[in-house]
Amino acid sequence: MIEVGELKNTFSGRQPLVWTKGTVDDFVHELFEPQTSQNLERGKFGRLFTAQNLALIAGFRVELTTNLADHLLFRDSDKTVMIFHHATFLSHQLGNTIFPPDFVSETLDTLALLFPQNDAASRKWYRKQGERSELDMAVLNCGSRHRRTRLEEYHYWHDRLLILKEEFDEARPTTIAQWWNDRRDGIQWYSLWIVMGLTLFFGLVQSIEGAVQVYQGMKSSGG
Repeated sequence: MIEVGELKNTFSGRQPLVWTKGTVDDFVHELFEPQTSQNLERGKFGRLFTAQNLALIAGFRVELTTNLADHLLFRDSDKTVMIFHHATFLSHQLGNTIFPPDFVSETLDTLALLFPQNDAASRKWYRKQGERSELDMAVLNCGSRHRRTRLEEYHYWHDRLLILKEEFDEARPTTIAQWWNDRRDGIQWYSLWIVMGLTLFFGLVQSIEGAVQVYQGMKSSGG
């Protein structure tokens, strides 16, 4: 589940991984090297930080990948975020020493973050991302784990989560659908739709008044 070497017809936005020396364990441990605690940014992920909302609110293109090395990689050029969604594979790797300590568990927690347990909207969205044979429905059950909801709790995926969180927080809606679903600022959302509702209401009233005046004018002329 890790693409190694120069592969044709693939593009993820990162340099190809080349394994030239050492054991496979050495290669994987070097690839997924954790950050030390003193270098971690702090922050909390809101409940809207889900895979579905990365697409629905921020307008990102979410690309499901079979390459673990591309997990959470954000490509700024086309606003694409890669998500390794094979939770079943990860579950079978718990305790496998080929991966660094706590790496697999932390990766499963990122999936629990992006695919909340019992979230009907996320479940419905995920099922539309490909053929049933291409999807791993176990990703929708990762939320039963003790989720890490703070940025500083992630050591292996910290930097990519930080970039993704910043991009998500800074993204502004550009379509009506995005405006409707963007409730990151509840007060602003309600204020916006109240103003739009009043604008539409008064516009409708003016249209009706105009139509009545025209009708009355035509009726008077005819009389």
